Amino acid sequence: MEILSVFLCISFFLSLITAAIIDNTVPRTDADGNLMDVHDGNVERWEENNLFHWYGMGYQDCELEKGIIPPRNCPGIYSEFGRCGFRNDHAVNLYTSPDLHNWTFVADIFPVESRPEGIYFRPKVIFNKKNKEYVLWINYLAPASSPLASYPDARLMVAVSPSPSGPFTIVTEKAGIEESGGGDFNLMIDPNDENAAAYIAYDAWGNNHALVIEQLTPNYYDALGSLASTGSISPINNEAPILFERSGWYYLLYGHTCCFCEQGSGAEVWVSQHPLGPWINMHTDINPGFLGVRDIKAQCNYVITLQLADEEPEYLYTGDLWSSSPDNLKSHDIQYWSPPLQFDDTVSPPAILPMQFVERFTLHV
Repeated sequence: MEILSVFLCISFFLSLITAAIIDNTVPRTDADGNLMDVHDGNVERWEENNLFHWYGMGYQDCELEKGIIPPRNCPGIYSEFGRCGFRNDHAVNLYTSPDLHNWTFVADIFPVESRPEGIYFRPKVIFNKKNKEYVLWINYLAPASSPLASYPDARLMVAVSPSPSGPFTIVTEKAGIEESGGGDFNLMIDPNDENAAAYIAYDAWGNNHALVIEQLTPNYYDALGSLASTGSISPINNEAPILFERSGWYYLLYGHTCCFCEQGSGAEVWVSQHPLGPWINMHTDINPGFLGVRDIKAQCNYVITLQLADEEPEYLYTGDLWSSSPDNLKSHDIQYWSPPLQFDDTVSPPAILPMQFVERFTLHV
C-alpha cells in the first residue's frame, strides 16, 4: 500500500511536468494554427493566472525589404514612415501559454487608436506588485520626414494596465532618461531588493549608442535619469541590451548596432554585483562568429528566467533572426531561443559559456 502511494505521488508530479519542444528552424504557430507575429519583446510568467505571457511587436505581414546601401535589411529607415518595420500600424501583440509550447493569441494590447501616431518597437512589460499594475515601456518615433530624422528625438513611452492583457493607458509620453534619443532597451526588477527596485538598460543616439543603466521610479512610470545612473558603460555603436540577475550577479549582454540585420550581432558580456555597477567587462562574446557572420544569426532580445518548482532557475537567451521568414513576411521572422545558458561557477564572476546554434530542444516545464 505504501509503495502504491509513492507511485501515485510520483505519477501525479510527473503529470504536472510538460515537455515543451522549442524549434528554432520554423516560425511558431498558435493554438489556431496561425503563424505567430511577435518580435523583440519579453516573456514573463505572472502569478495572476500562472501563464507565460509573450509580448512583442506584430509586423502584420509586411514584406521583407533589402536596399543597396547599409543598413541593407532596413531601407525604410531612409524613407517616409510606412515601410516594413517602420509602419504606423504595427501591433503590440500578446500570446499566452501554460508551457512555452502551446500559445494562444490574446490581443493587441496597445492598439493604434489608443496611442499617438508614430512608429513603435521593442515593448517590455513588468509588474509592479505594490501598485498591482502591469507597466509597458516601449520605443516611440514621432512623425518626421523619415525614421532616421526622428531617431535623435526617439522617446521611451510608458503605459499601464491593471490586467496583463491590457489595454494599456499612457502615463508617461517621454521618460526622463539621462541620454537623449533613447534606443533599444531592457527592463529588470531586482530580485535581491526588498523594495523591488527596477532598472532600465538602454543605448541612445545622444551618446552614440553606448549602453547605460538607470534606476526607475518606485511606480516604474519613469527613470531617475542622472540621479541613479551608471553613465555610459560600453563602447559606442552598440545596442539591444539584455539585463538579468543570477545568484547575486547581474549580467548585461549587447551587440553592435544592427538594423534588422540577418547576419546577427553578437552578445558581449559584462558583469556586476549591483545594477548600477561598477561593471566588469568579461571580454567574451557568447555568440561568436567569423567574418561578421554569427553562429546564431540573431540580435539580442531578452533572457527568460525560468523558475521550475524547487530547482535552480534556468536562463534562456532569446534573439530575433531577422530576414529568416520562409514566406518573405517580416511577421514570420523566427525568434531564436537557446537551451538554458551554461555558467562556469568555478570562476568569479561566474562566466557564461559561448552558445552554439541548436535546431530544437526540449524544456520540461
